[in-house]
Amino acid sequence: MAIYLNINQQQAGPYEIDSVNQMISLNQITFDTLGWMDGMANWEPLSSPTFSTMGIGSTVSAESTQNRATPPQDNNSVIEGGGTISIGSAFGEAFGFFKANVVGSIAWLVITGLLGSSAIGAFLIPLVGVNFFACAKRFKENGKKMDLGELFDFTKFVEKILGPIILGFIIGVGFLCLVIPGIIFSMWWTFSPCVLADRPSLSFTDAMKTSRNVAKGNWIKIILLFMCTGLLQVIGAICLGIGLLVTIPVGHLALYYAYQQAKK
Repeated sequence: MAIYLNINQQQAGPYEIDSVNQMISLNQITFDTLGWMDGMANWEPLSSPTFSTMGIGSTVSAESTQNRATPPQDNNSVIEGGGTISIGSAFGEAFGFFKANVVGSIAWLVITGLLGSSAIGAFLIPLVGVNFFACAKRFKENGKKMDLGELFDFTKFVEKILGPIILGFIIGVGFLCLVIPGIIFSMWWTFSPCVLADRPSLSFTDAMKTSRNVAKGNWIKIILLFMCTGLLQVIGAICLGIGLLVTIPVGHLALYYAYQQAKK
């Protein structure tokens, strides 16, 4: 039977029962996710009797029993990657976050601009950028809306501030010496700030290793992502510049959602 789901406050589907069970087993949704199908008066969580009698969760429960002895994920380990980037999906999720967090997204852009107006404030731009990715992570995992105070989370601020600055310097030197090394470095380490938001326990050097692993096999997709982001900003600028209030945050967040796809 066709089941519609409420994912990140947006209707998705329809899905078959096997597909829903697979999404639960992959932690893409939970039993608290709301579902609806033809004939139902209201949306109900997937844990409700309506869905459990249809077999939602039965396969997942069996798999959980078999894998009960599987050790938990080590948040201090370097991710190996292996996923594939879907550019359309990355921008779709980014726009979904923006719609649900309009004030916070625009505030991030304004704060970044204000910080960039002074030399001292500019050092905080990488911190705010990583924390913005962390807001996207929480929204993706549990639908938690963005709190402006989260942009100024100074936890591991040395990694969040100095890491991206040093990385930008290395990439800049690569472009100055020879263009090719700069491009290669950009491809390798573009996801480093995303890793810091996703795995705050990692050092920046480990974040660089993870970024390189995750980017492997997605070089063309990353280049296309950059091109689409640039095109998006041109469209935003054409709309009297007001469109940039949308396109800049969405373009920034698309990088994080692309990372999430590539790391699986």
